[in-house]
Amino acid sequence: MIARWIDDKLRRMFYHVGRAVAFLPAPFILLPLVASGLLGYFGISKLAISDDLEYLFTPENNQAILDRDALEAVEFFPTDNVAWGSTARVIIQAADGGDILFRDDVFAEVLRFHNVLRTSNTTSRSFDDRCIRAGDGSCVVSNVLQLMIDTGSGTNLTKINLTFPYYNPSGLNYSLGLYLGNELGGLKLGTDGRTVLSSRALQFVYILTDSWDSWTDTFLQVCSEFESENITVNYNTYRSLNDELLDLPTRVIPYLAAAVGLLILFSVFSCMMLDWVLTKPWLALMGVLSAVLAIVSSFGLVLLTGEQFSTLVAVVPFLLIGVGVDDMFVMIAAWRKCDVRLPVQERMGRAMSDAAASITITSITDCVAFAVGVISVFPSVRIFCKYAAIGVAFDYLYQITFFAAIMSLAGRRERANRHCFTCCPVLPKSQARDKSAAYRLCCASGVSRKDNPNNSAVNKDPLLTTFLYKYLAPMIVKTPSKVILFILYAGYLGVAIWGCFQVDIGLRFQNLAADDSYVVAFHDPEEAYFKEYGPKIDIVMTEPLEYWTVDVQQAVLDKLKAFDQSQYFYDTSETAEVWLRDYLRFLNQTGNSDAATNKTAFMQILVDQFLPQFGRQYQVNSIKFSDFYTNITASRFFVIPDNVKTKEREKDMMIEARRIAEKGPVKMVAFATEFIFAEQVVSILPSTLQTVGIAAAAMFVVSFLFIPHCVATIFVTFALVSIDVGLVGYMALWGVQLDIVSMTSIIICIGFSVDFSAHITYAYVSAQATAPAEKLAEAFRAVGMPILQASLSTILGMVVLAFFPAYLFKAFFKTIFLVMAFGAAHGLVILPALLTILPDCGPKPSEIADEKSQTKKFSNGHLSNNLSTHSLSPSKMANKPLQRNDVKRTSSLPNLNPKLGTDNPYFTPEMRTWIKWVKDQKPTGIDNPVMTGDTMEVSEL
Repeated sequence: MIARWIDDKLRRMFYHVGRAVAFLPAPFILLPLVASGLLGYFGISKLAISDDLEYLFTPENNQAILDRDALEAVEFFPTDNVAWGSTARVIIQAADGGDILFRDDVFAEVLRFHNVLRTSNTTSRSFDDRCIRAGDGSCVVSNVLQLMIDTGSGTNLTKINLTFPYYNPSGLNYSLGLYLGNELGGLKLGTDGRTVLSSRALQFVYILTDSWDSWTDTFLQVCSEFESENITVNYNTYRSLNDELLDLPTRVIPYLAAAVGLLILFSVFSCMMLDWVLTKPWLALMGVLSAVLAIVSSFGLVLLTGEQFSTLVAVVPFLLIGVGVDDMFVMIAAWRKCDVRLPVQERMGRAMSDAAASITITSITDCVAFAVGVISVFPSVRIFCKYAAIGVAFDYLYQITFFAAIMSLAGRRERANRHCFTCCPVLPKSQARDKSAAYRLCCASGVSRKDNPNNSAVNKDPLLTTFLYKYLAPMIVKTPSKVILFILYAGYLGVAIWGCFQVDIGLRFQNLAADDSYVVAFHDPEEAYFKEYGPKIDIVMTEPLEYWTVDVQQAVLDKLKAFDQSQYFYDTSETAEVWLRDYLRFLNQTGNSDAATNKTAFMQILVDQFLPQFGRQYQVNSIKFSDFYTNITASRFFVIPDNVKTKEREKDMMIEARRIAEKGPVKMVAFATEFIFAEQVVSILPSTLQTVGIAAAAMFVVSFLFIPHCVATIFVTFALVSIDVGLVGYMALWGVQLDIVSMTSIIICIGFSVDFSAHITYAYVSAQATAPAEKLAEAFRAVGMPILQASLSTILGMVVLAFFPAYLFKAFFKTIFLVMAFGAAHGLVILPALLTILPDCGPKPSEIADEKSQTKKFSNGHLSNNLSTHSLSPSKMANKPLQRNDVKRTSSLPNLNPKLGTDNPYFTPEMRTWIKWVKDQKPTGIDNPVMTGDTMEVSEL
């Protein structure tokens, strides 16, 4: 099989790499340090955080942006002045939660706030100096605010019989009046359904002609410092969300430091043993340093290419630290499995041969998953995946160079039986019986070369590893255990599938800011009080039309009728401002109905009478004329959406508006500023499914190429799908929406979910045992503890984000926690139960017989790379003497055929002496210059 061929080549290659690193570690340590320093200095100096929300969080080829460009081409701008891009907005509520409109004391406080705001000046000009002017020279403000200014008190306001959503004091039936739908919230209406009895919230919009930035500073200062016992003020500006998003990476730096500290403590603690020589606290610290170097190098390299840095990328260091520590645990586990008395170069070669193949698989799967994310239609996801993919590549490179070199130095210390803290030589416990109790407790450690290999001090496993292969593995293979696991898994999958149907799709603006931000405080009452009447939707005719013809007039009326029949819009006769409909009514009521179909009369009355006197609201913003008013080059009307309180309904409303606008003989464009961000709701689900599908297919190919068993590859893919379904379902039940953040997390989890499955599957199918229980025990002994360490270290690396006051980072923690928990459960319980039903994936009996017959040639000096202790199942490791016909010959290592008396680069003097002893065919039990003992296990070779 191709997988076996690739596995053989990888093992052979990394055996040589391990020996080279152990032979000359200095360059492998210095080069990563120098590279990280240079890339970090020149790259990170170019760091600039991108704040273009429209670019980062909306899909490419955004239809709404194209529609906006079409509007701007005919010099139209969004009708709705309460759009996301407004200069500044305030939502004012009564402090006691009651009516804010008709109580004089509260009314007076609202006007006091407005007067302070309009006259305050922290720069050179106030709001009164920069506002848009009406015909009488006064500042244009929100309609309800103008009514309050005109009436002067709540008592006087009650006398005008205020109606909602339109207030029409003139009573003309061809003018709806002042629109209040987006200015009054939390209403109590009279029995007629229109008269306002009370309002719990007011929304004011402030728009300037110029100098937005400088006055915005004044606005924010006034709103933050304003104090009142009667009202509360929540505020927002066109740049607030950008500013708050840019602030998050700076605020998360202390949390990153805490994550590094936690991982150092965890790594050091998990690598400690009750042996002052074999314990590896400094090696664990270097493993974390290796991950930090990878972060610095990858960020520097990506920034040197000119890529932007978005706030989402601030999560990447937390991930890369976890990935680096995961690989470190696998490397250390492979080192521990090799005989402690082997020469350092040989032991390093065998450890790298065993571990590097495994981390190669997981690194490739992570890189491929992130590479698939680079094709996303969302720039923020692409940027994130680019940083993450290159970070994983650097982490892998530094693991097999920098960390491997450090591990070889630790091996030299261990080989010399030196204390882990003092680095002074100490006696093994077997030779320190005559020393003091303090010496035996604090110093005596390590293994003597003369120790009997059956001594428990030699190649001893950590307690957790022992528990996994001695107790968990035998339990999993039992039929009753599999039945219980099936029931539990069915429950897990059922809840997950149900949760998938509860997913809330769409990115909420407040989720991009910190929980303690004034942006969140503003958007919460906005959603509570100002979503019943949605934003004004512009329906624009961008081409010149003959509006005086019956066909065009009927086409416009048909559009209005279609909107009336839709569930997403209010009755246009009560809410839509349509200049053509109002103008035709005006012509009928003034006795000029014939002018409706006569171009000259149509244009003359429109320009000279209707617009200046009765349709002033249409004069600037609804009609565009050609030179000398001979034709109408573009025009528009707007409709009001009904109850768009969720992103899903907003998306459906947008699609419906476009469908109606494009239907019929007259093509129109439907646009609102909210559509720009509603586009991500349209694209997020298909983009996520496409990315997951491509990534799953890629994971299958990678697994097929690297795991030497085709059915096991299917099991790995099954585990990937199972984990991702569980992730999406439980993510929804935990309050995480399907948005840009969770989409990025799902891409992350595709790679991570394969890691554990690939580790256990590769270890199982590569095991030398034949019985399922023994194969599983051998797999658990090889990767069981690293899987648990990896899941816990990744969770620890992200757990600090659970305390960060922002949804964006909390969502990352929740999703990573779920995938680590589900990944570990699949890797240690569910997948092992499935693997035990696989047909035997080892060599066939005939092949074993052939290999046994070939072992007679052992005297020619052929060594196997599978002679480390983990090459035998645990049940076969105790008290088994060496039998020559039990030695399995493989081609995983170079063909080592030494000629005595001739230098061979693969052998140390001790190994040459051992081979000479074997060639002399001395009987088992006779001491040799290298090893001693009454019996000799395969592990001692």
